Amino acid sequence: MASDPIVLLVDDEPDTVRLVRKILQADGCRILEAADGEQALAAYRHTPPDLILLDIILPRRDGLDILREIRAQDQVTGIIMVSALTSERMTIDAMLAGADDYISKPFPLREMRVRIRQVLEKATLRRENAVLQAELNRANARIRELLERFMPAQVMAEFLERPEPPALGGKRQEITVLYADVRGFTPVAESRPPDELVEILNGCLQLAADAIQAHGGTLDKFMGDGVIALFNAPVPQPDHAARAVRAAQDIVRAFREAATPERSFEVGIGINSGDMVVGNIGTPQLMNYTAIGDAMNLAQRLQELAAPSEILIGQRTWELASEDLIAEPCGSVQIRGRSEPVAPYRVKEIRPAEDPANPQQP
Repeated sequence: MASDPIVLLVDDEPDTVRLVRKILQADGCRILEAADGEQALAAYRHTPPDLILLDIILPRRDGLDILREIRAQDQVTGIIMVSALTSERMTIDAMLAGADDYISKPFPLREMRVRIRQVLEKATLRRENAVLQAELNRANARIRELLERFMPAQVMAEFLERPEPPALGGKRQEITVLYADVRGFTPVAESRPPDELVEILNGCLQLAADAIQAHGGTLDKFMGDGVIALFNAPVPQPDHAARAVRAAQDIVRAFREAATPERSFEVGIGINSGDMVVGNIGTPQLMNYTAIGDAMNLAQRLQELAAPSEILIGQRTWELASEDLIAEPCGSVQIRGRSEPVAPYRVKEIRPAEDPANPQQP
């Protein structure tokens, strides 16, 4: 029990108030008094007590009404209902409304002291638990904040919801991969100090990340001055190919709008769709949520082939998103590391995503 607990005594009978005051003062309690319901609420709000001894029959507002209002916002403070009425129904109503105990008048002094002490101890434990819970919530929020900086938000949410730790492995499914690479960054790196270089690079990567996340993409990783994003994993997206192309278009636009006479970069983007294994890849000690497969390798090769501000997409991406975009074939192209040539498409324009609030939007 807390030392010098504060007890709010709410009763309109002077004799009862004097008797209970003596009991409480003998036990080292600080006493607040109220003679009706409105006074009780005012005293409670002014000086939050550890325990409330609350008569049920009160002027202006009855005790059960006061009990319900306090419990609506405070589950910690101890509350003992006191009444000369011995109705079983009233006792049940009081306990259901959140009372810790119910004492009928007249009450034996020894029993009164014991029950007050029990409820004060219960309230102290609840208050300590509330403090510990608040600390735990802050720790969890901090962990979530840290995890969000090192893994995609969707992956983190799934990770936190599962009782068991993440395991290696993945599942095979069709996804769309976007590779974006900042062009013209290497010459800048040769002439800038490292701290300034990091600031410039972070700004470029932020432009790409914002566009990707705006279209529901999952940031896979940053690689030097490039970024990799997945669509249709881990959250299913039937229009994943179109989403990736729209994100790519927004990345190109963002880089153009951010350009200044003193600092200007462009970006080359490769996009490809296909079956890949998506999941936790690495070792039990260090793993990464990513995708593995030839279709992913081709997306990287298309990015290498793309000119500044150019978006190249693979055949499967074109098949999935052809109704939404205008693209021109690049012809047969030999890609580094592949025995057979490929036939990518150069994106010219893509239709804006349909607004759910306006299905007629073109």
